[in-house]
Amino acid sequence: MTNADRPVPDADTAARFRAGLERWLHTQIEGARDIVVDNLEPISSVGGARRPWQFDVRYALEGEERGLRAVMLVKVPGGQLETVLDPEFAALRVLHAHGVPTARPLWIDPDGVACGDPCFFTEWVPGTASLDLMQRPVDDPQRRAVALGMADVAAALHTVDWESAGVDFLPIVTRETAALAQLDEWEDTFLRQRMEPLPVLVYAFAWLRDRVPVASRVAMVHGDFRFGNILYDESGVTAMLDWEMVHLGDPLEDLAWAHRTRWSLEQLLSIDEFIARYTSASGLAVDSGAFHWHRMFAEVKHTVISLTAARSFTDGRTTWMRHADRASMAAPFMARFLRATA
Repeated sequence: MTNADRPVPDADTAARFRAGLERWLHTQIEGARDIVVDNLEPISSVGGARRPWQFDVRYALEGEERGLRAVMLVKVPGGQLETVLDPEFAALRVLHAHGVPTARPLWIDPDGVACGDPCFFTEWVPGTASLDLMQRPVDDPQRRAVALGMADVAAALHTVDWESAGVDFLPIVTRETAALAQLDEWEDTFLRQRMEPLPVLVYAFAWLRDRVPVASRVAMVHGDFRFGNILYDESGVTAMLDWEMVHLGDPLEDLAWAHRTRWSLEQLLSIDEFIARYTSASGLAVDSGAFHWHRMFAEVKHTVISLTAARSFTDGRTTWMRHADRASMAAPFMARFLRATA
């Protein structure tokens, strides 16, 4: 699934974006003159919350010619997630400053002045997000290197001292409430977005609520930590992408999400090896019972995301055909939940 599955921006749209960007960037790059935007084009993406564009910007500043390659992430009006830009952008600032592999955040336009929709901008990062790596022979060294690199990224993320960094833009949770807060949030979303009763999902929420674990620590959590949301090249992982679900929570949430059957890193590296690398790099232990709970929560969370996508299509908030039949995903996801909890 790529941007080819969405309405293709025409030349007039690209020209409008370019003109809007050139005007708006004069308000963001203090003292810059003669700002020129070139090579503006959409980037293929499977994400549903942001529509990415890449471009080059050149300008004169203090008598010197300067420039950079940037990415514009435009908020999609409707889709599978209910998100806002400000926490994501603020989190990127903190994480990039603390050495977590992310794109450097540049500017944010929450009012959509530049292109008509809210968006923010990061510096371009080299690498590919191609899923073809999973199709290579099992002894391909890059497969293993990328999976180990993801364990290192998770360790770097989960050991950021977010309290000292002044992370006051995300809801605060405790070790006792970290998992419960996520359960409450996604159950509320389910109750608002469902189009039928879905008693099996009601049961799943009850099962999880009866067994809520206490987190070993509270950390910054990506929320969609998986293969497909990274950039990588021959050197390994170059950046973690798609931070729209970032929050404070239990780090095991990210590890469990990375091992959902649909995109599991088990295709590249065994869970035991991944956890051993993560534990070595982070110093954080992984409780098997809590890890299992988070794997079950992941099935429920992805089901609710799919229901939200279907509701957005039904209500006309999106015309992206990928979302039209997303409610059909509830059955296989819940079947997996029931088999794993029997």
